[in-house]
Amino acid sequence: MKFSPYLLAFALLAPACKQTETADAQAAPATSADSLQFDTRSPQLNFIKVETVAESQGGPSARLTGIVAFDEDHTQRLASPIDGRVTKVLVRPGDQVKVSQSLVELSSAHVGELQSNAQKAQQDLSVAQKELDRAHKLQEDGAISEKEVAVVEADYRKAKSDVGSTAAQLRALGISASDPAVLVSLRSQVVGTVVERNVLVGQEVRADGAAPLLTITDLSTVWVLADLYEQDLKLVQQGMSVEVHVPAFPDDEFSGKIAHIGDEVDPGSRTVKVRCIVPNLDGRLKPEMFARVDLSGVVGAPVIAISSKAVLSDSEHSRVLVDVGGGVYKARVVNVGPETDGRVRVLSGLVPGERVVTDGAIFLRTEMDSQ
Repeated sequence: MKFSPYLLAFALLAPACKQTETADAQAAPATSADSLQFDTRSPQLNFIKVETVAESQGGPSARLTGIVAFDEDHTQRLASPIDGRVTKVLVRPGDQVKVSQSLVELSSAHVGELQSNAQKAQQDLSVAQKELDRAHKLQEDGAISEKEVAVVEADYRKAKSDVGSTAAQLRALGISASDPAVLVSLRSQVVGTVVERNVLVGQEVRADGAAPLLTITDLSTVWVLADLYEQDLKLVQQGMSVEVHVPAFPDDEFSGKIAHIGDEVDPGSRTVKVRCIVPNLDGRLKPEMFARVDLSGVVGAPVIAISSKAVLSDSEHSRVLVDVGGGVYKARVVNVGPETDGRVRVLSGLVPGERVVTDGAIFLRTEMDSQ
């Protein structure tokens, strides 16, 4: 029996084609918007690693994240109470200042106007006092009505109020109504360090200016503002001791106390602000440093924490890929806290016993998005 050469070639190639199709089927995953399925024999699964979700105790201390901030109880942001031009700037960033120390001097055309108003108010008060004395004498003689006396008394009260108002304005500037000088000296109200300067000689300043001319703060203590999850509120109380850690000094601890627990929950992060007061005598804690706060002596409630590599975030959500078995991976939205030591706390979206992808999560998500 004689075979056609075309039939013979087909007979030889058919098994090879079938084998190639099988291999392709094993390698190519079946995808949808939120899930991905591989053949369990696919070599691509060798690059996927998973972690089993488990609960763990919060440890000997509950851990919060936050930032170092100025101690606002000992901070002054210097502003000008009057429009004028700066003639001298007497301090620089880093300088130590005392209470009542002159910081900035400025000249202002409004000083003379305020002095004139103060002098006029004093003269009006003197006239009103004489009118009041005269009215009281006429009232004793029955020569004036009670209504007329009431009008004179009202004028006296207004004159007295004007004197108080103009005097307060001059005191705020550190000058008197009879002072011939027109320079205004802006002074420190706190002991501390000049940490910021936004003023130059010759600069025009306004009483309604938004930015402070200088910022002065006592850096011997700082605030650490930390975020506490609402489900952990029962673990903390005012006055509790804390240990603060910052990345700049990873081996050091800075002891402090909780001074205030916020009164409202942030609707986005579901956290409450906790204010800690921390001594900073050596000045190593700098405002705006990231900080980790450990609550001493607190045993945290069971929590779920997973590797930060498992979390895929976009502008709207955080997601993980859950291994549901049989080569199937499903994307799931989760609510997570900030990263600490390579792990993130899962607030909702996962339960113990589930398996999430760690290594290879980005690859799987790319496969889903490509479909």
